[in-house]
Amino acid sequence: MPAQLPRLPKISVIQSFKVAAELGSLAKAAAQLALTPAAVSQQIRQLEAQLGSALFLRTQSGVMLTETGKAYLRYVTEAFDILHLGQQNIRHAASAPTLTLYALPALASKWLLPQLASWRDHCPTVNIALHGTHSQVDFTAMPADFVICFGDDRYPQLNKLMLFHDDVLPVASPALLQRFTPDTILSQAPLIHLDWGHEGRFLPDWQSWFQAKGMDEPLPQPAFSFNLTSLAIDAAVAGAGLLLGQRRLIAPELARGDLVIVDELCLPLSKPYYLAWPQRTLSQPGSEAMIGWLRERGANCT
Repeated sequence: MPAQLPRLPKISVIQSFKVAAELGSLAKAAAQLALTPAAVSQQIRQLEAQLGSALFLRTQSGVMLTETGKAYLRYVTEAFDILHLGQQNIRHAASAPTLTLYALPALASKWLLPQLASWRDHCPTVNIALHGTHSQVDFTAMPADFVICFGDDRYPQLNKLMLFHDDVLPVASPALLQRFTPDTILSQAPLIHLDWGHEGRFLPDWQSWFQAKGMDEPLPQPAFSFNLTSLAIDAAVAGAGLLLGQRRLIAPELARGDLVIVDELCLPLSKPYYLAWPQRTLSQPGSEAMIGWLRERGANCT
Protein backbone atom coordinates (compact mmCIF):
# COMPACT_ATOMS: atom_id res chain seq x y z
CA MET A 1 0.00 0.00 0.00
CA PRO A 2 1.53 3.37 -1.02
CA ALA A 3 2.50 5.79 1.74
CA GLN A 4 -0.06 8.51 2.39
CA LEU A 5 1.09 12.00 1.40
CA PRO A 6 1.20 14.68 4.13
CA ARG A 7 -1.96 16.78 4.37
CA LEU A 8 -1.68 20.12 2.60
CA PRO A 9 -2.43 23.37 4.44
CA LYS A 10 -5.70 25.11 3.66
CA ILE A 11 -5.40 27.35 0.62
CA SER A 12 -6.61 30.33 2.70
CA VAL A 13 -3.66 29.81 5.06
CA ILE A 14 -1.21 29.60 2.14
CA GLN A 15 -2.73 32.74 0.65
CA SER A 16 -2.25 34.62 3.94
CA PHE A 17 1.41 33.58 3.95
CA LYS A 18 1.87 34.69 0.34
CA VAL A 19 0.31 38.13 0.87
CA ALA A 20 2.20 38.70 4.11
CA ALA A 21 5.47 37.70 2.45
CA GLU A 22 4.88 40.03 -0.49
CA LEU A 23 3.83 43.00 1.69
CA GLY A 24 6.31 42.37 4.52
CA SER A 25 3.61 43.02 7.11
CA LEU A 26 0.95 40.91 8.82
CA ALA A 27 -1.18 44.00 9.41
CA LYS A 28 -1.12 45.01 5.74
CA ALA A 29 -1.87 41.43 4.73
CA ALA A 30 -4.83 41.37 7.11
CA ALA A 31 -6.21 44.59 5.61
CA GLN A 32 -5.89 43.26 2.06
CA LEU A 33 -7.50 39.93 2.98
CA ALA A 34 -10.26 41.52 5.10
CA LEU A 35 -9.06 39.66 8.20
CA THR A 36 -7.80 40.77 11.60
CA PRO A 37 -4.03 40.88 12.20
CA ALA A 38 -4.55 38.28 14.95
CA ALA A 39 -6.24 35.92 12.48
CA VAL A 40 -3.40 36.24 9.98
CA SER A 41 -0.83 35.76 12.73
CA GLN A 42 -2.61 32.61 13.91
CA GLN A 43 -2.71 31.23 10.34
CA ILE A 44 1.04 31.82 9.93
CA ARG A 45 1.73 30.02 13.23
CA GLN A 46 -0.42 27.09 12.09
CA LEU A 47 1.47 26.93 8.79
CA GLU A 48 4.86 27.07 10.52
CA ALA A 49 3.79 24.30 12.90
CA GLN A 50 2.58 22.13 10.01
CA LEU A 51 5.81 22.67 8.06
CA GLY A 52 7.97 22.32 11.15
CA SER A 53 10.00 25.41 10.34
CA ALA A 54 9.86 29.16 10.91
CA LEU A 55 8.85 31.16 7.84
CA PHE A 56 9.11 34.72 9.17
CA LEU A 57 11.34 36.75 11.45
CA ARG A 58 9.34 39.36 13.36
CA THR A 59 10.85 42.87 13.28
CA GLN A 60 9.79 46.26 14.61
CA SER A 61 8.69 47.33 11.12
CA GLY A 62 6.92 44.11 10.14
CA VAL A 63 8.10 40.67 9.11
CA MET A 64 10.86 39.31 6.90
CA LEU A 65 11.23 35.87 5.38
CA THR A 66 13.64 33.28 6.68
CA GLU A 67 15.63 31.26 4.15
CA THR A 68 13.00 28.52 4.49
CA GLY A 69 10.28 31.12 3.98
CA LYS A 70 11.95 32.38 0.80
CA ALA A 71 12.13 28.83 -0.59
CA TYR A 72 8.51 28.12 0.35
CA LEU A 73 7.36 31.37 -1.26
CA ARG A 74 8.87 30.27 -4.58
CA TYR A 75 6.82 27.07 -4.49
CA VAL A 76 3.68 28.90 -3.41
CA THR A 77 4.06 31.56 -6.12
CA GLU A 78 4.54 28.91 -8.81
CA ALA A 79 1.49 26.98 -7.56
CA PHE A 80 -0.72 30.09 -7.62
CA ASP A 81 0.57 30.99 -11.10
CA ILE A 82 -0.43 27.52 -12.31
CA LEU A 83 -3.87 27.88 -10.73
CA HIS A 84 -4.38 31.26 -12.42
CA LEU A 85 -3.25 29.81 -15.75
CA GLY A 86 -5.63 26.88 -15.37
CA GLN A 87 -8.50 29.26 -14.59
CA GLN A 88 -7.74 31.34 -17.67
CA ASN A 89 -7.56 28.24 -19.86
CA ILE A 90 -10.84 26.89 -18.49
CA ARG A 91 -12.57 30.21 -19.13
CA HIS A 92 -11.11 30.33 -22.63
CA ALA A 93 -12.18 26.75 -23.34
CA ALA A 94 -15.70 27.52 -22.13
CA SER A 95 -15.98 30.55 -24.43
CA ALA A 96 -14.23 28.98 -27.45
CA PRO A 97 -14.28 25.16 -27.74
CA THR A 98 -10.97 23.62 -28.81
CA LEU A 99 -10.22 20.34 -30.55
CA THR A 100 -6.76 18.93 -29.86
CA LEU A 101 -5.17 17.14 -32.81
CA TYR A 102 -1.94 15.15 -32.62
CA ALA A 103 0.05 14.24 -35.74
CA LEU A 104 3.51 13.18 -36.83
CA PRO A 105 5.65 16.35 -36.89
CA ALA A 106 6.35 16.36 -40.64
CA LEU A 107 2.71 15.60 -41.41
CA ALA A 108 1.63 18.47 -39.15
CA SER A 109 4.05 21.03 -40.55
CA LYS A 110 4.25 20.03 -44.22
CA TRP A 111 0.77 18.72 -45.01
CA LEU A 112 -1.69 20.04 -42.43
CA LEU A 113 -0.29 23.45 -41.53
CA PRO A 114 -0.58 24.92 -45.06
CA GLN A 115 -4.27 23.99 -45.03
CA LEU A 116 -5.23 25.31 -41.59
CA ALA A 117 -6.62 28.59 -42.91
CA SER A 118 -9.49 26.69 -44.53
CA TRP A 119 -10.58 25.35 -41.12
CA ARG A 120 -11.66 28.84 -40.06
CA ASP A 121 -14.00 28.97 -43.06
CA HIS A 122 -15.21 25.42 -42.43
CA CYS A 123 -15.87 25.80 -38.67
CA PRO A 124 -15.33 29.36 -37.38
CA THR A 125 -16.50 28.69 -33.81
CA VAL A 126 -14.03 25.92 -32.85
CA ASN A 127 -10.29 26.32 -32.30
CA ILE A 128 -7.61 23.77 -33.19
CA ALA A 129 -4.67 22.90 -30.92
CA LEU A 130 -2.13 21.11 -33.14
CA HIS A 131 0.59 18.98 -31.51
CA GLY A 132 3.42 17.26 -33.37
CA THR A 133 4.69 13.99 -31.87
CA HIS A 134 6.27 10.66 -32.79
CA SER A 135 5.09 9.10 -29.52
CA GLN A 136 2.02 6.97 -29.01
CA VAL A 137 -0.88 9.19 -27.94
CA ASP A 138 -2.52 8.07 -24.68
CA PHE A 139 -6.11 9.26 -24.95
CA THR A 140 -6.75 8.39 -21.29
CA ALA A 141 -3.95 10.62 -19.98
CA MET A 142 -3.49 13.33 -22.63
CA PRO A 143 -5.83 16.15 -23.72
CA ALA A 144 -6.18 14.58 -27.17
CA ASP A 145 -9.28 14.42 -29.35
CA PHE A 146 -7.75 13.13 -32.61
CA VAL A 147 -4.51 11.67 -33.89
CA ILE A 148 -3.27 11.37 -37.48
CA CYS A 149 -1.16 8.23 -37.63
CA PHE A 150 0.79 6.15 -40.13
CA GLY A 151 -1.12 2.90 -40.63
CA ASP A 152 -4.07 1.61 -38.63
CA ASP A 153 -2.24 -0.82 -36.34
CA ARG A 154 -1.19 1.51 -33.49
CA TYR A 155 -4.71 2.35 -32.27
CA PRO A 156 -6.75 -0.85 -32.68
CA GLN A 157 -9.59 0.25 -30.35
CA LEU A 158 -10.23 3.67 -31.92
CA ASN A 159 -12.53 4.81 -34.69
CA LYS A 160 -10.60 5.48 -37.90
CA LEU A 161 -10.84 7.23 -41.24
CA MET A 162 -8.30 6.63 -44.00
CA LEU A 163 -7.03 10.02 -45.20
CA PHE A 164 -4.65 9.24 -48.06
CA HIS A 165 -2.03 6.81 -49.34
CA ASP A 166 1.18 8.67 -50.15
CA ASP A 167 4.02 7.84 -52.54
CA VAL A 168 7.61 8.95 -53.01
CA LEU A 169 9.45 10.24 -56.06
CA PRO A 170 12.91 11.76 -56.65
CA VAL A 171 13.18 15.52 -56.26
CA ALA A 172 16.01 18.05 -56.12
CA SER A 173 16.53 21.77 -55.69
CA PRO A 174 17.09 23.95 -58.77
CA ALA A 175 20.61 24.66 -57.49
CA LEU A 176 21.46 20.94 -57.42
CA LEU A 177 20.02 20.45 -60.90
CA GLN A 178 22.42 23.05 -62.25
CA ARG A 179 25.40 21.00 -61.07
CA PHE A 180 24.48 17.90 -63.11
CA THR A 181 23.08 17.04 -66.51
CA PRO A 182 19.74 15.22 -66.78
CA ASP A 183 21.68 12.07 -67.75
CA THR A 184 24.03 12.13 -64.76
CA ILE A 185 22.03 13.51 -61.85
CA LEU A 186 20.53 10.16 -60.79
CA SER A 187 23.86 8.38 -60.96
CA GLN A 188 26.17 11.04 -59.60
CA ALA A 189 24.28 13.41 -57.29
CA PRO A 190 24.47 12.86 -53.50
CA LEU A 191 21.52 10.96 -52.06
CA ILE A 192 19.45 11.91 -49.01
CA HIS A 193 18.30 8.96 -46.90
CA LEU A 194 15.54 8.71 -44.29
CA ASP A 195 15.88 6.49 -41.21
CA TRP A 196 12.44 5.80 -39.75
CA GLY A 197 13.64 3.14 -37.35
CA HIS A 198 11.28 0.17 -37.15
CA GLU A 199 8.81 1.97 -39.44
CA GLY A 200 11.48 2.24 -42.16
CA ARG A 201 10.36 -1.00 -43.80
CA PHE A 202 7.17 0.77 -44.87
CA LEU A 203 9.01 3.61 -46.63
CA PRO A 204 10.54 2.91 -50.09
CA ASP A 205 14.27 3.58 -50.13
CA TRP A 206 16.71 4.42 -52.90
CA GLN A 207 17.65 0.79 -53.46
CA SER A 208 14.00 -0.07 -54.11
CA TRP A 209 13.59 2.92 -56.41
CA PHE A 210 16.64 2.09 -58.58
CA GLN A 211 15.48 -1.54 -58.83
CA ALA A 212 12.02 -0.39 -59.96
CA LYS A 213 13.66 1.98 -62.45
CA GLY A 214 15.86 -0.82 -63.84
CA MET A 215 19.02 1.11 -63.05
CA ASP A 216 22.16 0.04 -61.25
CA GLU A 217 22.43 1.65 -57.84
CA PRO A 218 25.13 4.36 -57.86
CA LEU A 219 28.50 3.62 -56.34
CA PRO A 220 28.73 4.53 -52.63
CA GLN A 221 29.55 8.17 -52.05
CA PRO A 222 29.12 10.77 -49.30
CA ALA A 223 25.43 11.04 -48.45
CA PHE A 224 23.11 12.45 -45.78
CA SER A 225 20.76 10.54 -43.49
CA PHE A 226 17.99 12.00 -41.32
CA ASN A 227 15.49 10.55 -38.88
CA LEU A 228 12.99 13.37 -39.42
CA THR A 229 11.18 13.82 -42.72
CA SER A 230 11.05 17.58 -42.30
CA LEU A 231 14.84 17.74 -41.93
CA ALA A 232 15.31 15.66 -45.08
CA ILE A 233 13.00 17.97 -47.02
CA ASP A 234 14.82 21.06 -45.76
CA ALA A 235 18.16 19.47 -46.73
CA ALA A 236 16.90 18.81 -50.24
CA VAL A 237 15.69 22.40 -50.55
CA ALA A 238 19.15 23.54 -49.43
CA GLY A 239 20.71 21.56 -52.30
CA ALA A 240 22.30 18.81 -50.20
CA GLY A 241 21.18 16.01 -52.49
CA LEU A 242 18.43 14.04 -54.18
CA LEU A 243 15.46 13.10 -52.01
CA LEU A 244 12.76 10.48 -52.37
CA GLY A 245 10.15 12.93 -51.18
CA GLN A 246 6.62 12.10 -50.09
CA ARG A 247 4.43 13.76 -52.69
CA ARG A 248 1.87 15.12 -50.19
CA LEU A 249 4.52 16.47 -47.83
CA ILE A 250 6.60 18.23 -50.48
CA ALA A 251 3.60 19.75 -52.29
CA PRO A 252 4.31 23.29 -50.96
CA GLU A 253 7.98 23.07 -52.01
CA LEU A 254 6.99 21.81 -55.47
CA ALA A 255 4.41 24.58 -55.85
CA ARG A 256 6.97 27.25 -54.92
CA GLY A 257 9.65 25.76 -57.15
CA ASP A 258 11.93 25.06 -54.19
CA LEU A 259 12.00 21.42 -55.31
CA VAL A 260 11.70 19.96 -58.82
CA ILE A 261 10.68 16.43 -59.83
CA VAL A 262 13.68 14.65 -61.35
CA ASP A 263 11.87 11.50 -62.54
CA GLU A 264 8.17 10.64 -62.64
CA LEU A 265 8.61 7.08 -61.33
CA CYS A 266 6.93 6.93 -57.91
CA LEU A 267 6.68 4.16 -55.35
CA PRO A 268 3.80 3.89 -52.84
CA LEU A 269 4.31 3.75 -49.09
CA SER A 270 3.25 0.41 -47.67
CA LYS A 271 0.63 1.97 -45.36
CA PRO A 272 -1.85 4.84 -45.64
CA TYR A 273 -2.32 7.68 -43.16
CA TYR A 274 -5.36 7.53 -40.88
CA LEU A 275 -7.32 9.84 -38.63
CA ALA A 276 -8.17 8.09 -35.34
CA TRP A 277 -10.32 9.13 -32.38
CA PRO A 278 -12.04 7.61 -29.31
CA GLN A 279 -15.81 7.50 -29.09
CA ARG A 280 -15.87 10.26 -26.46
CA THR A 281 -14.47 12.75 -29.01
CA LEU A 282 -17.80 12.76 -30.84
CA SER A 283 -19.36 14.61 -27.90
CA GLN A 284 -16.93 17.52 -28.44
CA PRO A 285 -18.22 20.59 -30.34
CA GLY A 286 -16.91 20.58 -33.89
CA SER A 287 -15.77 16.94 -33.90
CA GLU A 288 -17.97 15.92 -36.83
CA ALA A 289 -16.84 19.03 -38.69
CA MET A 290 -13.21 18.07 -38.07
CA ILE A 291 -13.76 14.56 -39.45
CA GLY A 292 -15.47 15.95 -42.53
CA TRP A 293 -12.81 18.62 -43.05
CA LEU A 294 -9.93 16.14 -42.86
CA ARG A 295 -11.82 13.73 -45.12
CA GLU A 296 -11.93 16.50 -47.72
CA ARG A 297 -8.24 17.30 -47.23
CA GLY A 298 -7.37 13.64 -47.74
CA ALA A 299 -9.59 13.35 -50.80
CA ASN A 300 -7.91 16.40 -52.31
CA CYS A 301 -4.61 14.48 -52.20
CA THR A 302 -5.73 12.05 -54.88
